[in-house]
Amino acid sequence: MRILFTRFPLSSAYGGAEVQTLSLMEGLRKRGHEVVFLGSCPVLLDWIPELDLEKHELRIGDPPVTAWGALSFFWRQFFMKYKLTQAIKKLTDRSASIPGMRDRQDLKRLSTIFMLSLSEKILFTEWAVQKGIKVFWIEHDRIGHWLTHNPWLSRLRQLSNLVTTICVSELSRKMYIDLGWDPKRVIAIPNGIDERRLSSSNEQSGNKNFLHIGCVARLSPDKGIDLLIKAIADLPTVHLTIVGRGNDVQSLTTLIEQTNTQCHGERILLRPFIEDLGSFYRSLDILVLPSREHDPFGLVAAEAMLCGVPVIVTDTCGIASYLRNGIDALIVASNSDLALQKAIFSMHDPNVRFRIAQEGQKTAREKFTLEKMVDTYEEYIRATCIPCHHDPGVSK
Repeated sequence: MRILFTRFPLSSAYGGAEVQTLSLMEGLRKRGHEVVFLGSCPVLLDWIPELDLEKHELRIGDPPVTAWGALSFFWRQFFMKYKLTQAIKKLTDRSASIPGMRDRQDLKRLSTIFMLSLSEKILFTEWAVQKGIKVFWIEHDRIGHWLTHNPWLSRLRQLSNLVTTICVSELSRKMYIDLGWDPKRVIAIPNGIDERRLSSSNEQSGNKNFLHIGCVARLSPDKGIDLLIKAIADLPTVHLTIVGRGNDVQSLTTLIEQTNTQCHGERILLRPFIEDLGSFYRSLDILVLPSREHDPFGLVAAEAMLCGVPVIVTDTCGIASYLRNGIDALIVASNSDLALQKAIFSMHDPNVRFRIAQEGQKTAREKFTLEKMVDTYEEYIRATCIPCHHDPGVSK
C-alpha cells in the first residue's frame, strides 16, 4: 500500500510526537508499505532521509491554532487547499509512473493518509474521502484552548464523521468524545517504544547515599516541573535531574537556584539534553512525570518502565489509563506538590521500588512495544470498513 503522512505544524521540536511518527513510518515501511511524507515539519524533514523514506517539503502557511491564525484561515484556506491538492495529485500521478509499479493496482494511488495537523484535516479530508482514500487523524497534541475555543471546531467535528481518529491514550479518546466525536470513530492506540533509542552498554544504578529522581519533559507550565521541584525541597535525601528545553526555562532556573540555596547544596540539576537516554534512565531510582494538565501519553514514562525504572505519573497523563496504581506505577492527583511528595517518600523503601519496577517492566513489554503499535495500525489500515472502538493496550 502507498501510505501518506502529512504534518504542517506551527512549530516543532524533537519530542514524543516526532519520535512516534518516525517510528511508525519506519515500521510500516519494513512491513512492505510504500511510505511517503508531505509537509513542513522541520524535525521530520531532517530525520526522514535517515530512515530511507520518501519526503516532499511543502509550505502552505500557519495552521489555525492561534487567534490570528484561526481568523486569517477564513481567507487563507483557499490557496492552502489548492497547494495541498496539487501536491497530492502529483504524488498520486508519480506512483503510477514509477517503473515496476504500472501493473500493481495497490501502488497506483494513495490508499491511506495519516493527517497529523489541523490544516489538512480541515482542508483536505473531504476531498481525500471522495477520492476513495482511507483517512486517519492522529492526535498527539495536548487538548487546550487552541482546540476547545477554536472557531473551526464545529467544522472539525463534522469532518470527524468521515474518518477514524486515533488517540494515543484512553484519556485523550474520552476528551475527544466529550468534544462531540462519534465514539465508534475514535480509537486509542498507545505509543510504542523503539528500544534502539534506549540501548546502552553503560549500565548504571542509583547512588546508595540518596534517591536519584529524573524528569524528562518540555519546560512549560503544563508539565508541572515546578511542582516536582517544590515536592522534593523538604526531602533531604532526594536529588533531582531535570532534562528538557522550553519557554519556561528562565523561571524554572530561578526556582532551582532558590531551592538549592535553601537546601544548602546542588540537589537539583537542569540539563537541556541527554545523549544516552538509556543510560540516564538506568541511573535513576525513580522517574517522575508531574504533568498538571492533559498530557496525551507520556512516552518517557513508558521508556523508563521498559528500562526497569519505577515511575510516578499524575492522573492527567494518558499513560495512567494503562497502569495500575500501586502495582506497576504510582498514580497521583495532578497539580499537587504534596501528592508528589508523598509518593516519592513512599518510594524510599527499596522493596517498593523493586516490586513496582518489575511489574512496570512487564507492563511495558506487554503494552508499549513498537511491534505491537505497528501491528495495530496495520490492522486498521487493512480493514475494509471503519471499525468500532478497540483498545489493544487494555484488552490484550
